[in-house]
Amino acid sequence: MLSAVLSRRTRVTLHWVVTPWLVYLQFAAVLTLWVHACIGLHFWLRTKRWYPAWLPILGMFGVLIPALALAGYVSGGNQILRDAQNPGFLATIQENAHETPETVAQVWHMALVGLAIYAGLVLLPFAGRGVRGFVYRMDRPPQLTHANGRTMRMLPGATVLETLRANGIPHASVCGGRARCTTCRIRVVSGQAELPEPAGLEAAALARVGATAGVRLACQIRPTADISVTPLLAADSGAADGLVRGGMEGSERLVTVVFIDLRGSTTLGEARMPYDALFILNQFFNEMTKALVATGGHYSNFTGDGLMALYGLDVQDPALGAAQAVRGAREMLTRLDQLNAQLKADLKEPLRIGIGIHFGEAIVGALGPPGSQIVTAIGDTVNTTARLESLTKEYDCTLILSQSAAQAAGLDLVGLSLQQALVKGRIGSVEFYALKTVPEAAL
Repeated sequence: MLSAVLSRRTRVTLHWVVTPWLVYLQFAAVLTLWVHACIGLHFWLRTKRWYPAWLPILGMFGVLIPALALAGYVSGGNQILRDAQNPGFLATIQENAHETPETVAQVWHMALVGLAIYAGLVLLPFAGRGVRGFVYRMDRPPQLTHANGRTMRMLPGATVLETLRANGIPHASVCGGRARCTTCRIRVVSGQAELPEPAGLEAAALARVGATAGVRLACQIRPTADISVTPLLAADSGAADGLVRGGMEGSERLVTVVFIDLRGSTTLGEARMPYDALFILNQFFNEMTKALVATGGHYSNFTGDGLMALYGLDVQDPALGAAQAVRGAREMLTRLDQLNAQLKADLKEPLRIGIGIHFGEAIVGALGPPGSQIVTAIGDTVNTTARLESLTKEYDCTLILSQSAAQAAGLDLVGLSLQQALVKGRIGSVEFYALKTVPEAAL
């Protein structure tokens, strides 16, 4: 125990009395190692949901621990400096250390050799990278084409993420390229056939978010042939953005759009106290949402006294979404009848809805500001569906079903008249069926 104490006092005396410059080296080493450790922990934990809430507390400990450690080091050094004022103190320390000129020379020789080896190991990767780049440029390397139009060479073994960063192109990667966050996901526009199939961490990450064909992680693929890619998330995306379902980053696809509108909602609000009207509306939206969930629909967004829904997002054949939407319309009407029966005493007249259903191409994706994105659709199909729903008032019917949706759903509507109407923003008209009841063939 005594020898251990003397050894510690010897080391501290060496720092503060014999070679004071080691004090600065000690401070630099502690701070460098601690900052490096904190950076590693930050990149590891920032993908966790709880991390933002705990960051202030962890940051406090991140500052407090090295501060206390260095404070103890300074306190010990000050004690040694006070003891060093005693003429016999330094001689005693040197005697206990068994220090001789030969041992000092050996120590310095070992230190210099160690530093030389360390410096060589640090410089070796840079030198090897330079040589590899020179040799590789002698042949024609594969080209990476980015969605912004830039084309760049790819070094052998380099990932798409590494190549983009080496060329100064911002690209999201919250987890630092370890296939955890999926924020670096890209769509391979060309060159997919030359890439190996996803495996290991990449396959697990893509399966976790339900990625569609052609979507890969930029941090995992190492192309050996020309490739063109399009980023699917913004360069400043956070960990929460990596949880967005695959295929929802924004792509053109066939989808069935449904608009639902509650009739007489303005009168309902005028005739009742705000909280009473809110209670009825909440009951209404709760039943409509249950109908969507039961028939494979996706609640997209709230539209005042109605809602917009999407069908066909999770099916192999988009046309199945049209059949699901028709079944969803029947389920909504059934639940609305049940709700009217429950609220009979509170309603002067039963609640009524108008439904518009259309099938076509739209841009489907997660839209909106960061942190508040919703999976929705935009485009002509959405505008047409909204127009069709509004026509339920003019035709005094419950359901307006476009001809394309009826065909996709496989409905037999022989004998029913096909209507036409112009839609704002469209040159041609849209053909549809005005129905008071949902076709039985949809079941």
